[in-house]
Amino acid sequence: MTEITNADEARAAIAQARAEFRELVQGLSDAEWGRKSHNSGWTNGQLCWHIAFTAGGGGMRVSRLRQGKGFDPPGPLMAVLHLLSEWIVRIRSRGATPATVLALFDETCTRTETAIDTVADDEWGNSGVFLGETISVGDAFGFIGGHVAEHAAEMRRG
Repeated sequence: MTEITNADEARAAIAQARAEFRELVQGLSDAEWGRKSHNSGWTNGQLCWHIAFTAGGGGMRVSRLRQGKGFDPPGPLMAVLHLLSEWIVRIRSRGATPATVLALFDETCTRTETAIDTVADDEWGNSGVFLGETISVGDAFGFIGGHVAEHAAEMRRG
């Protein structure tokens, strides 16, 4: 992931993530949308919904990282959060279509973009541990594109 050190780079990273996600979703056939992915028993469509939903968490990550804080629950709690996440996606993604998932992604990316203007010039390098990984404020904006790439590799096609 390229280091993000200012607002222009953050906006560019989110714009690139939007384009990559749109290409991913629009590239899935109807059959592929409903096919099981290689991730947690989710279908490709549910995995796309998960990506779209989590894109909105950037504001929370940025807010904590600007203060040098993170979010790194202990292992047993992470196991519970993982199971909860699986069920939330299965329930909330019911009836999702490529069009509704793209709309959700645009909405959550816009929400994350609003956090860009809250970051002072000297805060882009502030960091904390999020889910076991040390990330900076700039990394929080690059997370969206990385998340798209990570899960695109888990899609089952053809």
